[in-house]
Amino acid sequence: MTYHATCKDVKKQRLLCPSCLHWDPRPEDAAGPGLGYCVRRDIVTRIRCECELFEEATPMKVEAKNRAIYGTIGEEEEEE
Repeated sequence: MTYHATCKDVKKQRLLCPSCLHWDPRPEDAAGPGLGYCVRRDIVTRIRCECELFEEATPMKVEAKNRAIYGTIGEEEEEE
């Protein structure tokens, strides 16, 4: 697997993208290992070790993002 140029020493640096709120591995595109889609940058990129847009994907943040995109079950019931 080839990493982004920001990864000088993969053994000592943290791979940020897989744990980022804005990362989408896009398995349906068969992009291959180490590649994915960055929603914030709007590009397909290799996994990075440094990124000014990195935001840890905590369960609370993931839930809030999904709620913003898809709404909630309670909201759907109210609309009917």
